Amino acid sequence: MASKDYETAVAKYTAAIELIPTNAVYLSNRAAAFSSKRDHDSALKDAEKATEIEPTYAKGWSRLGLAKYALGDAEGSLKAYEKGLQVEGDAPSDAMKRGYETAKKKVGDNLMNSLNKAMRSDGSAGSAGSGLPDFSSFASMLGGGAGGDSGMGGLAGLMNNPQIMQAASQMMQDPNALNNLMSNPQVRQMANSMGINSDNLEGIANNPMLQNMARNFMGGNGGNNGNPTGN
Repeated sequence: MASKDYETAVAKYTAAIELIPTNAVYLSNRAAAFSSKRDHDSALKDAEKATEIEPTYAKGWSRLGLAKYALGDAEGSLKAYEKGLQVEGDAPSDAMKRGYETAKKKVGDNLMNSLNKAMRSDGSAGSAGSGLPDFSSFASMLGGGAGGDSGMGGLAGLMNNPQIMQAASQMMQDPNALNNLMSNPQVRQMANSMGINSDNLEGIANNPMLQNMARNFMGGNGGNNGNPTGN
């Protein structure tokens, strides 16, 4: 690995795993070698097995987070890094913290992109010269912000928009998603334009408009919130 001879590294770790198939360190190290070879599917399999065998081995979670991120699963990557941080406790490694922050930003960006696409598909024009969505128009669709009505007409349209609902589903299933989303300055701007104090997440959660969206999305009965594991 140090000399970047990843083919030989994979071969040697494979030989070691054949001797001791349940050694999480060998599996995790081979995952790192696979990642270095950009064979992320193989890295994912080894990292998953390593974390199943030894959940308290932090590097296994780090390798899992990297593999998931490389394969485009930002949410899965974030959860893996969260678990790694839990395992490392009060002295987290720089690599784990960097991986966590990178995955967290990607999750927030993905949610923002989904909302932007949904707003464009609903005909909301971008703010002149800013390159940003017209947040006041979006607020009016929701019945908040400048002069919106009860919001049910706009809400009905949003409920039929798969991109909006995908973003809503992600936020409702993952208790960290709202924090991740609110770290995006564009989302904070949108929240402020809707009269929501984006510095107060409790206030956001108690906002009647958002509660109404949640009730409608979950069929009026609150649904079952997912309990994703951490990183």
